[in-house]
This record gives sequence, C-alpha cells and structure tokens, in this order.
Amino acid sequence: MESQPDNPKDLRKVALIGGASLTLGLIFNNLFYEKIPGLGFLAYILLVIIGLFIISSAVKKELSGEARWLLIPVFFFSAMVFVRASVMLIFLNIIGVILLLLVIAALSHGERLRAYLLGDYFKVLVLPIRFFAPLFATNAALMSLFRANKDQETMSQIKNGIAITIPFILIFILLFSSADLIFQKYLLQIFDFEPDLMSRLFWIALATCAFTGSYSYIFDTEQTVKEKLQAQNTRYKIGHIENSILFGSVNVLFLIFIFVQFTYLFGGESNITAQGFTYAEYARKGFGELVAVAIISLLLLLTMDHYARTAESEHTIGFKMLSTALIVQVTLIMASAFMRLLLYEQAYGFTTLRLYSHSFVIWLALVFLFVLFKINFDKRDNTFAFRTFISMIMFLAFMNFLNPDSFIAKRNIERYHLTGALDIDYLNSLSDDAIPELMKALENADGYALLPLNQKLSRRYSNRMKSSYYQGWQSMNLSRMQAEDILRVKIEELDSLKPDDQ
Repeated sequence: MESQPDNPKDLRKVALIGGASLTLGLIFNNLFYEKIPGLGFLAYILLVIIGLFIISSAVKKELSGEARWLLIPVFFFSAMVFVRASVMLIFLNIIGVILLLLVIAALSHGERLRAYLLGDYFKVLVLPIRFFAPLFATNAALMSLFRANKDQETMSQIKNGIAITIPFILIFILLFSSADLIFQKYLLQIFDFEPDLMSRLFWIALATCAFTGSYSYIFDTEQTVKEKLQAQNTRYKIGHIENSILFGSVNVLFLIFIFVQFTYLFGGESNITAQGFTYAEYARKGFGELVAVAIISLLLLLTMDHYARTAESEHTIGFKMLSTALIVQVTLIMASAFMRLLLYEQAYGFTTLRLYSHSFVIWLALVFLFVLFKINFDKRDNTFAFRTFISMIMFLAFMNFLNPDSFIAKRNIERYHLTGALDIDYLNSLSDDAIPELMKALENADGYALLPLNQKLSRRYSNRMKSSYYQGWQSMNLSRMQAEDILRVKIEELDSLKPDDQ
C-alpha cells in the first residue's frame, strides 16, 4: 500500500489518530465493560469530541459549521443517558448519538446538511463501511513511521502487511474464543490469562479500529494518499506482500479453528466430555460470533478485491489461491454455526429468529460463492452486485413459499410428540399462517395436553371478531380469512373438550 507520510503534517496526523484511537479503545474497556450506560457514556462522548478538536487543530482542518452545531444535540442526548433511567429511552439516546456522529463524519467531506435528500440520510447508516480503507491507510502509515530506510521497499510492505493484519487477527481470535469453549480453553493454556481478558481485548481492539477508521475518514487520510498517488500516475492498491501476510495469517487461524470443530463439534460427544464440557454447553453458544466472523470476512474479501488488483485489473495467482482458501474455510465455519443453531433448536424448539438466522446463513454462503466467482473468473463489480441483488429477491421469495410461521408450528409440534415439551404461549403468538398446523395438532392431540392452546386460540378468535382493525375490505388477508374459517368451524368442537369428558 503506497501510503507513507512524507512530511511533518502527515506524520503528526497519523500519530495523533493512532494515539487517540488507542486511548479511546482502552478507555472504552474501563467505562463500558460489564457496566450499565450512565455518566460514563457522557464522559466518553466528551472525550471523542475532544479528540476531534485536537486532531483538527493539529492538522489545520476545521470541522464545518453545521458539524459544530450538531455537537449540541450530541452532548444533549449523551447527557440524557445520565439523566433518564428508561431502558428504551437510554437505547434511543445512544442510537441518536451514534447516528449524529456519523452525520458529522459525512459532513467532513464538504457535503452540506441542507442539501441532503432522503436517500443521503440512509447512506449515513452504511457510512462505517467506508472507514475500512482509511483504517488500512492509517495502519500502514503508522508502521511506516518506524522505517529506518525509505529505500527498503520490501521491508516497508512487510510492515504495512503486519499493520493491516493485526487488528483482524485479534478480532477473529476473540470471536472464535467466545464462540467455542474448547478453542477458548486451548488459547488460555497457551497464553495463561483470565477468560475475562479475551473479551476485554476484543472490545478494546474493536473500539480502536472503529475510531482509527472514523478519524482517518474525517481528516482525509485515505484521500491524501489517493491524491498523492494520482499525482504520480499510480493506482492506489495493496501490494502482493501485504495481501499475502493478511490472507495467509487469517487462513492459518481459520484452519486451526476448523480443526477444533472437526475434532469436537463434528467429532462426537465423547471428545467434548473428555475436555470437561457437556455437549449442550459446548453447542449452545457461538452462532452469533461465527456469523460475525463470516460477515467481517466478506467485507475483508470485498475490500481487498477492490484495492489489491494490479494495473491490468487482474489478481495475481497468489491472491486467488489465498482468497479461495479463505472462502472455503469461511464456508466450513458457517457450517459450524449452522450446526450449533440446529442443536439449539433441537434442545429448545424453533422460533422466528432462529429460522431466519438459519436461512440467512444459507444465503450468506451463496454470496461467498459469488465472491469466489468474482475473484477467479468475472471481476466485474456490477455483475457481482446484480447477482447478490437477485439472490436477495430469491431469498425473500423462498421465505414466502416456506411460510415461516407454519413451518415453525409444524416443527415444534413434531418436537412435542418426541419430547413432550412445548411452549404454548409462543405458539399462540404466531401469526394466522400457523393456524392450519395448530388445528391439525389439536385434532391429533393425545388427551388434553394441548387444551391450553385450544383455550388461547378460542380467546384469540373471539377478540378478533370484536376488533374493528380486522373489519372491512381494506384489511382482507387470505391467510387470515383461511384461519378464521378454520376456527369458525372448529371452535364449538374445541370448546366442548372438557377434562370430565375423558
């Protein structure tokens, strides 16, 4: 990556951004780890704002007038986190502060808030994606500060590659250790530190990377590098050495984790119990962390695909091999996440969130296949975007054909017949799409085990008939009409089921 700062202003900028970001990362751990948001949130936001002004003053780039005015509601909502106790209100205040800070970041590139259209505000939601390239540029520039000889280009590329790699390796290690108890156990044996420290390191690394990327974006680290390279008629890119260090390190880490998965998760319960864990303890967590690994890997692949091309816009053989290996390993990691969720469903039943999560993993695996094809065969960005767009349409169509609530009801009823365990309240909370399956269950019920469900459905139907929200042609719905017909026919028969009739 051609991103070496050549003048004192550039040196001061990257040093300030790196130092401020690391400081905020460390403070983040102390103020928020296992703490309820309160006065600490206000203090932290004030430190973020102070960091903005310090870097702004040092690099002689002032925040726009509109951005300065937005700091007033940022301060107000931060203070309200300290003043109010409502959980929902605290959540909304925190979200409001984060969104306002993103708007301030967007305004740093010359946009005027009064010229924003509705779509521009939606773009602010995905602005953090644009922090990745500035994060790479600043990390590489920080490493270049320690170069003894600027002519040592290879050593510089190695240092840049290490700078890019360290944050991702640290984040992946911490996610894997949170997702897998045995991986965590091995890691603790190697490094001999408290389990709590791994979680703390994750949040420190995440906060540090977030502020490095955001501060770099606001103060043009990426743009400065681009302008310098354009003046030299050189394309802004990540070199083969940097890419090899990054993807090579990530591949090795993923391979170690996959080995643990094949040995224990896919290897049977006896291997797990030998490590001092029950199968339920081992498999009940990790889905969210592994999906996060997959999403970060996807963003990493797409970013490197964009910045690692040669002048002929073709990837090297090494890049294709390493990225292909990474995609294959991420697919295996997603299979681990899929199996963990499946085991959780077998133990506790299906829910809407679990079903959609399962389906999302399948769709995400398809997107990784598109990335694989893009890197190795068809490099066109618009073709990849179109395929992803079509897959999203197909995903939504599939979910409609699947009929999620009916599927969930059917699977939970089947599980009830096997285990005798059933969440009646949750079944009753499902939409009218589930009514046909629930009626079948009531008809085939053994004794009166499902009588509470009958009573809840009867009450639900009676309340429906009294409600004005469901009256008139404007509220007509085919699934609802079918459910009402079924309930109308069956209601008297269901109500006649009494314990003393048995």
